[in-house]
Amino acid sequence: MDLYRTPASALDRFVATKLQPRKEFTEKARRALGALAAALRERRGRPGAAAPRVLKIVKGGSSGRGTALKGGCDSELVIFLDCFKSYVDQRARRAEILSEMRALLESWWQNPVPGLSLNFPEQSVPGALQFRLTSIDLEDWMDVSLVPAFDVLGEGFLDCSRIGGSLGTTQDFQF
Repeated sequence: MDLYRTPASALDRFVATKLQPRKEFTEKARRALGALAAALRERRGRPGAAAPRVLKIVKGGSSGRGTALKGGCDSELVIFLDCFKSYVDQRARRAEILSEMRALLESWWQNPVPGLSLNFPEQSVPGALQFRLTSIDLEDWMDVSLVPAFDVLGEGFLDCSRIGGSLGTTQDFQF
């Protein structure tokens, strides 16, 4: 079916079948990222220090906006942490926090989501941990960036904000 020959009444079906990722992949990726969000919230102590508390997780990228296309898409999870006291502090502790997040992600993936694989590309964004979720048949993939962030506006503001969706539990994470 060609887009130019598609009648207006069939455009929704055309987009769903030809342009959007398969529902099976999207649901698996959504479940995986929801479980990861829960693991980030529940992580327990680091040796010699208290683990940073996750204040809020905000989703972005084409998956977060619902504009993902078949083949590949991206998702950003901005993770507001209580351990940062300023932007200067965030920059100073960025490598430490990203290292902890990678260790947590590798540990969490010991029980992988069936039908998905996870790998780490070369890290090209200094302030983010990047990984890729791929369907087993390699037809669909999602590049994910975990971005630790300083909550400049304060914890109470984020609870009432309109800047993004909350990832409180695996049930309320949606794409």
